[in-house]
Parts: sequence; C-alpha cells; structure tokens
Amino acid sequence: MAKTSPLVLDAMIVTGNTKAAVKAAGGGSSDLWTVPPSEIHYDPRDNVRPLDQDRVRHLAELIKANGYDRKQPIGCFVRKVGGQDRIFVYAGQHRFHGALLAIKEGAPIDRLPVVIDEAKSVSRVNLIYAGINTNDGEKLTPLQLAEKVIELQELGEPNATICKRLNVTDQTIRDVLLLANAPVALHKLIRDKVVASTLAIEEVRAHGGEKALERLQTAASKAKESGKSKVTAKVLAATAPRPIADGQITEMQAKQLLQALQSVLHDPMFGKLSPGTIAGVHAALTPHADLLDAVSTKRSAHPIHQPNEHGVFATHETLSCPPLKRLGNSPVEIRLAQPENGSWIFATSYTVGTCHASGPLKMSEITAIFKTRGLAIRGAVQSLRKQLDQRNTRNAKEMPAIRAWLEKLWIAPDPDWTEELARGKVQ
Repeated sequence: MAKTSPLVLDAMIVTGNTKAAVKAAGGGSSDLWTVPPSEIHYDPRDNVRPLDQDRVRHLAELIKANGYDRKQPIGCFVRKVGGQDRIFVYAGQHRFHGALLAIKEGAPIDRLPVVIDEAKSVSRVNLIYAGINTNDGEKLTPLQLAEKVIELQELGEPNATICKRLNVTDQTIRDVLLLANAPVALHKLIRDKVVASTLAIEEVRAHGGEKALERLQTAASKAKESGKSKVTAKVLAATAPRPIADGQITEMQAKQLLQALQSVLHDPMFGKLSPGTIAGVHAALTPHADLLDAVSTKRSAHPIHQPNEHGVFATHETLSCPPLKRLGNSPVEIRLAQPENGSWIFATSYTVGTCHASGPLKMSEITAIFKTRGLAIRGAVQSLRKQLDQRNTRNAKEMPAIRAWLEKLWIAPDPDWTEELARGKVQ
C-alpha cells in the first residue's frame, strides 16, 4: 500500500477585538462612512468610464448572493446643489449601480460604505486623474483615455503633468490624441471591437485619418465576407491596394481631377477668368461630357455638429497633414465643426520638433466664425502659418512638407462659395 502523508489543514482562525488591535497598532479612526443608497447621487460626467450595464447586472447578482462587500467602499465627494450638500459617487460607479439594482430586486441593503474626499482635494482635474488611475486594473481603452486627455488639456493641464500623474509617455499622449482626432466612423469601428485601437493608431499615423478609415472599412468588409468579426494586421495587408506604377493615375485620382475642373467651371466667378483659361477649361471638359453626370456638381451637404456637455465639439471633421516617414505620424491637424448652417469654426494641433500645441474646438467669445468650410480651412491655414513661424519650429526638418500641405489647402477651390457671398462682406 502506497505511503501517504497526512493532509495538513490551516489552523482555524480565531477572531479578535478590532478596536483593541487598532489601538495596539497605533491606528486611528477611519474616514469610512455608511450612507443610505438613496442619499448617494450620480452624475456620469464625474466618472471616466461609461456605465456598462452588463457589468452592473453581474455585480448585482454577486451582491444578491453574497451581500455587499464592505471592504469595497465607494469613492465619493460632496457637491453643493441648490444650496444643499450632496454626496456624489466618482469611484465605484458599477458597484453603486449594482447595489441599487440588487436592492430593487429585493436585497436587504440599508447602507453602503463610502469614503469621502476632503473638500480641498476635490477638483475636476483630480477627479479625472483619480478616475483613470483607479481603473488601472481594467485599463481604459486608448479612445477613452484620449477623451480624458483632451479634457485635461482644456482644463489647462500641461502634457508633462498629464504624463507624470498618469505614468505614461509623451508618445502615448500623441498616439491617443491622433486617434481622438480621427473620423467618427473610425471611432465606431473601435467601439464595436471590429478594429483594435493599436492597429487604428498605426493606420492613422501611416496614412492620415480619412485614408486609414477607408482602408480599415474595406478590410472590415472583407473580413465579414470570410466570416470573421475583427480586422487584423494580416487581413488588412491582404486587402491593401497594390502600389501604382510611377506616372500612372488611378481611377480615383482621375475622378478627383474631373471634380476639380468642374468646380472651376461652376464657380460663380468663372466668367471673370481670362478668355484663354475659360477656353482651356471648356476644351478639357467637352470631350468628356458624357462623364460629367457621374461627378456631382452640387455643393456638399455638410453635417451640423453638436457640442458635448463641456461645450467641446468631440464630433468633427479632421484634416491631417500626410504622415512623415521620419516621424511616422501626422505633424499637423485641422479640426472643423459646423455648429449651424453657414457657420464654421476650427481648431488646430501640431507636433513639430520639440513643440506641441492643441487648441480646443469650442465656441467662445473669441472664436472666429466663417461662412463656409473653405473659408474656415483658410483661416486655420493662416493661423498655423503664424504659429509655426517661430524660432523653435520654422527650421524644423518637417516644415517643408507641412508648408506644401498648407499651400494646397490655401489654394483649394471652395465649392460652397456663392455669388451672394462674393457680393457680400465675408469674414
């Protein structure tokens, strides 16, 4: 018979006196409070992560089965509302809502443990930092982090401070901001978990926001056709278009050239061009008259953008300078928003040499408003030229490419320009 060793069991725990142990250890009273759940308030703006109802349901089931774990207090602060002091949760929102759901379904919970921050330490900036850091076990996605970095910047936090308090590198800040300024449709691919944030960042850095979106949408369609739900680097490489030989024009480029020529033909000021230019445009377009219907000559219908609760236009259009091989990402970006028909605003950001700047896209008393998208773009170009004509940036290696891109934007036609605007006084 095989020799066996007896199973050694841990000694049974003998509980002691809590107050006596704390006193012997030299401890003091804690800041832990117990508060009726109905007296705790919630504002989603105080929490860095959107509320996940599936997680709330999961925690509610655990609470109903095991009771609320008092070792997991909820982080709160006190806010004045209508002259009254009210307790608001900012850390542990899922535990809080899980407890509310459990109570609704019959769990006998009279009070919840909460830790309330000292008033002198409470600020929007500190709430954001605390919210991000307390989520470290379940990290924020790069897109969620980007939203909070932008908010911190708008609250006046320097990038160096953000990096230090979040323990991230400056490159991380640049990457998430690159993602934040990408098209909204690209954000949806990430939120729907069709595209990983890291792959999206690589694509935006290499191709710019619009081109990256086009490539990833094409890859997503191909992946779906083959029964896959996610775009991987391998799938993306298989669907990427083959490079065009030097000197050849693609079908897309030919269409863009035709659109550009038509915009000249339909410009209200076309009749004031020199006779030779007018004749040249007609001569170029006449042989292709049968193709003109394939290219829209109507002005684009631009969407109306809505600001978020902080007045910032998180949904906007982004124009990105083509990425530079040396840096691997776009050094300059222009963000555009149309708050109402015929009113455009812009904001700019750049990383050139050792200099970085990013302005908020929001309405204020000093925000310049333009009557067309084209005028807003020209206003942004003018602003960037002035900002980049400084000692620390004007001689940077990337400036020739940036200047060439800005010049293209400056001379681009404005399809929204009308004869009425030409006759009136335009900003």
